[in-house]
Amino acid sequence: MFSGTLSYAVPPRFDPEAGRTILEPPGTGYGYWAGAPSAVHDPEHDCFYTYYRLRSPRTKGRGGECGIAMSHGGEAFTSIWTARKADFDANSIEKGCLIRDPHTGRWRLYLSYEVGQGYDRNPPSWRIDLLEADSPDAFDPLDARPVIDGPMFGFTFVKDPVVIVVGGEYHVFASVGQPTQHHAADANGAVRSRGRGWTALFRSSDGVNFTSAKIVLEPAEHGWDTFQRRMTSVVYLPPVWLGFYDGATHRADSYDEFCGLATSFDLENWRCSSSQPWVSSPHGSKSIRYLSALPVGDEMHYFYEYTRSDRSHELRHSVVSLI
Repeated sequence: MFSGTLSYAVPPRFDPEAGRTILEPPGTGYGYWAGAPSAVHDPEHDCFYTYYRLRSPRTKGRGGECGIAMSHGGEAFTSIWTARKADFDANSIEKGCLIRDPHTGRWRLYLSYEVGQGYDRNPPSWRIDLLEADSPDAFDPLDARPVIDGPMFGFTFVKDPVVIVVGGEYHVFASVGQPTQHHAADANGAVRSRGRGWTALFRSSDGVNFTSAKIVLEPAEHGWDTFQRRMTSVVYLPPVWLGFYDGATHRADSYDEFCGLATSFDLENWRCSSSQPWVSSPHGSKSIRYLSALPVGDEMHYFYEYTRSDRSHELRHSVVSLI
């Protein structure tokens, strides 16, 4: 930050290409991803943890595995817990969010995945389950219980949770689908898309019982993010909240979104300040997505999916100064 600029709550930019690779994708080429991170810091042991998801192309099983990686000091990361989609009877595992409950000290993993065609699922759709454990390496998939389901609130799906606790209250930002994804026909009979990716805010006193939802971020009317705005990280940088989100222009961007920046004073009303993607990769589609920002001391840690030259995505970590 340069002195004398009268700039406030400006997140420090980072060079995605200079970031350290944490995890390689399970294959090479389009559709192979390692990412969807959710990072947290344990100051007592100076440990960094991040949730991650491994994905293969649609014809090869989609999101097949998730895990948690740990690092002492933020350098080399090692996987300490993994689970397969079969452990949840899921069609595909999506983004999760790792957090330590401030009330009990136990660890929680809010995990989203596509549920198969069971007794209440036809067609399949995404929901969010909760797992709890005494340590990040001890989650048992058999203990997973659903806490946020789209149809409960009139949505077609809910996925990719971002969880923060403010004043003891749980706030979950999640990507949701609307039953109607188009506007009514205009005077000329033309039907126009409303986009697909909205972000809703769910609140709960205990992080288990969620009783209401509110749309807080929706696709823009014009610009580079008219199809989707999906929140991926929320941090407090006084005097405002900063939200990092994945934006997309059209349906074809669904696998290669771009990172945008938004600000808010109340976590409900967001102003998207990016007239273009905030950061990008030099390769392929130039996508940087699922960014997880983590302020620790006088540094900001960024965990993100990075598009490689072969169009696959790897998980990277960058650190920049907040001073």
